[in-house]
Amino acid sequence: SYSAPVKVDAVGQHTFSYRATDKAGNTSVVKTIQFTVVAAEPPKDTTAPDTSATVTGTKDSAGNYVSSATVTVTASDAESGVGTIEYSLDGAAYRNYTAPVNVDTVGQHTLTYRATDKAGNTSPAQSVKFTVVAAPPQDRTPPQVSASVSGTKNDAGEYVGSATVTVTASDTESGVARIEYSLDGGPYLQYSTPVAIDRAGSHTVLYRASDKAGNTSTPQSLSLTVVDSTPPTDCPEADNRSTVFTGSVNTGVPNRVTTNGCTINELIQDHRTWKNHGAFVSHVEEIVTTLRKEGVLDQREAAAIKKAAGQSDVGRPSRDSAGR
Repeated sequence: SYSAPVKVDAVGQHTFSYRATDKAGNTSVVKTIQFTVVAAEPPKDTTAPDTSATVTGTKDSAGNYVSSATVTVTASDAESGVGTIEYSLDGAAYRNYTAPVNVDTVGQHTLTYRATDKAGNTSPAQSVKFTVVAAPPQDRTPPQVSASVSGTKNDAGEYVGSATVTVTASDTESGVARIEYSLDGGPYLQYSTPVAIDRAGSHTVLYRASDKAGNTSTPQSLSLTVVDSTPPTDCPEADNRSTVFTGSVNTGVPNRVTTNGCTINELIQDHRTWKNHGAFVSHVEEIVTTLRKEGVLDQREAAAIKKAAGQSDVGRPSRDSAGR
């Protein structure tokens, strides 16, 4: 039954037959028409691709790229799709872009780029400008370092009362990062102000410096002697043995002068009468903990002294001739 125009949208050849019947029942002869339906042509792409470019690399403080720069070009086309991307470096002929472009020639550069879609539309040429500079020469030279000693000397060249060691360093390339010193075989400490040595005896100072490129100078040393006939009055006992002892156990750790002017042995007081061995061991552990914080001892030396205290006979009951 026909009641409205018939829409045919199937692609292909078609035959349409039609007839009509009147109210008296008479039907007309069937007639036909033939026609063909084809797919609609897609809208024509007249829009060029969108393009952009980014430059990456290590920059210096002026925004120049050090040693090289890498240019990455991207393009997109929502209709027919991107066909080709092209670039031109510093006015040269256009070349096909297939991967990021690395530029390592020192100087100013301009990279021009464009893209063409599959419908033949080419985007307007755009460009990025950048400058490549040579990398500065790598610093492989350690700082120059020197030291001087000041104080009052006697006729023998010994320093009376105290001596002050001043360390200086210079580096013409990357610059000085830090200066360190070691007194009488102790761990290296940060040098910030001249080092005053007021403990009587012979002393050796090692010193070195490191630059900002990580180069460290070969340690240098100076030796000096401080004389003072009056021992410190605030030290528990006088003990100038060269190494630290706990009773008869030699730790091998240098008997350094501590921050209060007393040697480590004088603080340990292994000649003192102790209530028991445990009291002595606890005392040594407290002393070692303090000296570790002050930088007088390193971790290995601190452990050696504590171990020696436990092995010593200080504070233990003495044995009789029968071994009882």
